[in-house]
Amino acid sequence: MTERFALEQRSPVPPYAHIPCCEQPAPHAEIPVKLGNLPPLNAIANQVLAATASPNVNLKQLAAVMEHDPAFAADALLIANSALFGFPARIQVLRHALAVLGTDRIKALAITVAMRSFMGQKGPQLHQCWQHSAACAVIARAVSPVFGITGDTAYTLALLHDVGRLGLLKSYPAEYSPVLASQFDDPDHVLRAERAVLRVDHGAAGAWLVNKWSFPASFAQVCEQHHEPLAAQDPELLQVIKFSCRAADAIGFAVTRYSVAPEYSEIARSLPPHLPADALPSAGELTAMVADQLKSFG
Repeated sequence: MTERFALEQRSPVPPYAHIPCCEQPAPHAEIPVKLGNLPPLNAIANQVLAATASPNVNLKQLAAVMEHDPAFAADALLIANSALFGFPARIQVLRHALAVLGTDRIKALAITVAMRSFMGQKGPQLHQCWQHSAACAVIARAVSPVFGITGDTAYTLALLHDVGRLGLLKSYPAEYSPVLASQFDDPDHVLRAERAVLRVDHGAAGAWLVNKWSFPASFAQVCEQHHEPLAAQDPELLQVIKFSCRAADAIGFAVTRYSVAPEYSEIARSLPPHLPADALPSAGELTAMVADQLKSFG
């Protein structure tokens, strides 16, 4: 299968141009066997998400959960002291960090640590996927006030929106790598190519993974629908992720190459009319912000 979809890098013809534009996902996506064999996202992160769902969350107990895994706790403290969270003074004790973070930022911290662990050894394409997800998360946090939602909640979902792509690349590198190395007309063209190779696209794969990990339903919705057009009837969180994913592509953090690069100004104009597009950061501001904060992700 790999040979069938391999292509010359310099070919002027989009490699998957033969895929019919009318091809749609199957009613029930076929989940590849190896995807189901991936290790789960860190159990500590799952416990943190479950615990912070309660309005009566006990931060002392939460700290005890995170400290139960010393490697997780050390990584969490490292990230808490990074530019991502911006504390004015260095924090040396995880319990102190949790006390000043608040529940939304605790979730963001736990998912960041878990995703870094899930990545494992990063080859060039995994790193490219990770940079896109991280850029999307930084953008989502920055633009969330425009959509009237909490920045850290948007950050958490944005960081996970492409977990299906990471999962497919980790479980089927030989089959999936040629897809990521190719050029496409638009994101829908990418999804069709994925389904042609693996019978599932990264949106459906991501939704399946987060459901398997028992994450909230909003996580699955974001994974599955983030490439659909922005719509006024979408939940605000989904609108933010859709916008942030497109913006990350436009400012230079795309996973795949497009025959015509998306324009940030056009993406901004695609917002539902009730949203103040003039309040968005400029493309240059977002680029600088993402470049600075990506250093914290490793």
